[in-house]
Amino acid sequence: MRQLTLLLLRHAEAAAAHDGQEDIDRALTDHGRAEALDAAECMQAAGLRIDLILASTAVRTRETAIIVAARLDIADELRYEPTLYLAEPESLLAPLRACPERAHTVLLVGHNPGISALAQRFMGGHQRIEMRTAGLCRVDFEQRCWRELRPQLAISFAVLR
Repeated sequence: MRQLTLLLLRHAEAAAAHDGQEDIDRALTDHGRAEALDAAECMQAAGLRIDLILASTAVRTRETAIIVAARLDIADELRYEPTLYLAEPESLLAPLRACPERAHTVLLVGHNPGISALAQRFMGGHQRIEMRTAGLCRVDFEQRCWRELRPQLAISFAVLR
């Protein structure tokens, strides 16, 4: 049976909203851009080859995903999913379950509190996880396809950043 790997990445640090600005339009700070680059370098150092990136449509997640994709040279495999914006854990699972079979390693770029809650579910729910900005977790599964993805099928969990 093949192994699937899921990487959960919280978006990097974003600027506070200014008067009249919608939350979805908040961009990364300079520090946030450096955090996103650091997360990409962490993935590279771990020898991870990402087949697909799924990111929320918020500016801060798109920018985080673009920085990671550019650093890892995988820009062609970047998809924006509107349902990931401020999604609850169960809503985060739906686009993952629709991933193509050719994708062995998928990176999901999302928001708190949903991404931390999903990480906690994959870890077994025994310990509280609060992912920091550009926080990165790796979850491995021994299963054939993404459509069968369930937190209880995780065989390993690691915080990488």
